[in-house]
Amino acid sequence: MKTFLLSSLLTLTAAAACAQLKMPSLEEAAAKRWSQLNSDRIAADADGQGITLSDIRRQIDPIVGQLRAAARTDLEFEQALGQAAKETLKSMTERQIVIAEFRAGGTDLPATYVEADIEETIRRDFGGDRNRFVASLRAAGTTPIAYRKTIEDRIIFEYMVGQIRRAAWDVNPGKIQEYYDKNKADFARKEQVKLRQITITQGAAEKPEETAARAQAWAAALREPAKVPALLAAYKIGGKPLAGKATFADVAERISSDDFAGKGGDAGWRNFEDLNQTVVGAVRKLKPGEVSPPLKFDVGAAPIYVIVSPESVRPAGFAQVNDPEVMAEIETKVRSISMKLAIQRWLEDLSAKHFVQLR
Repeated sequence: MKTFLLSSLLTLTAAAACAQLKMPSLEEAAAKRWSQLNSDRIAADADGQGITLSDIRRQIDPIVGQLRAAARTDLEFEQALGQAAKETLKSMTERQIVIAEFRAGGTDLPATYVEADIEETIRRDFGGDRNRFVASLRAAGTTPIAYRKTIEDRIIFEYMVGQIRRAAWDVNPGKIQEYYDKNKADFARKEQVKLRQITITQGAAEKPEETAARAQAWAAALREPAKVPALLAAYKIGGKPLAGKATFADVAERISSDDFAGKGGDAGWRNFEDLNQTVVGAVRKLKPGEVSPPLKFDVGAAPIYVIVSPESVRPAGFAQVNDPEVMAEIETKVRSISMKLAIQRWLEDLSAKHFVQLR
């Protein structure tokens, strides 16, 4: 029976795909005849709530074009539709039993939650015009009451799933260490440098030699921060006053013309092998905190100058589990896995508790 359900769904959805993609009229006619011979029906029952073939098709129709484009053959397309149908049916039945679980608890969702959601939609999508909102519902073949029920179900589902996610949110150090030990190979890294940089480009009214002199002046001032305020004034560079001794980041924010300027020139940890060899050569000669001379690069009609400063260098090897970046990465992954497993177990328990039947 389940095979027949998916076969029915594939045929009906394929009809939509044919119309979208202007497939041969013979196939269109065949699909249309099949559709005429097969009326809509209940595909599954989840705790008394029926799910129809048309419910599933409405969920799948928006991705039919993507599935068709990704498929190399008609068979692959049918298999992709079949998988989409299975996943959609599973998702819809799970959604219904979650909502049924909420209602079984005897708690009602406050009407104000639904009203606030609808009012926000009207304000955001319809400029506050309720008549336009109602007209859009009518054009979509639904009613304000049906739409309200949809919103209520969505809020309930998100609330219930959110409760499970919150319960699985905490990640203790033991779980972080366990994940690291099992996946240590994922934390291998190459020789890296934590780099800051300033990029200087030629001004519209500036001669090439003037750009070179300006880059030299900034590199010198970065080595002697006391000179920075005077240089800022000389080049009429505004911004908030410096707080204390000028840093590389202070200067980068004010004069650099690359994407790292807003972060004080912080380019993060970079693999040496990924850097330009001119930059590598300069960084190799510097101690942490030292500033390179302007590095000239001929890009386009006018050269650019890059000033770099390494903050730290780390050798090739394995990132340590107590590295803040590593801990944050593992914590995110472990939390995601924990929440996924918690929701999966919870849904399995609900499926055993509530009545679900595929027809």
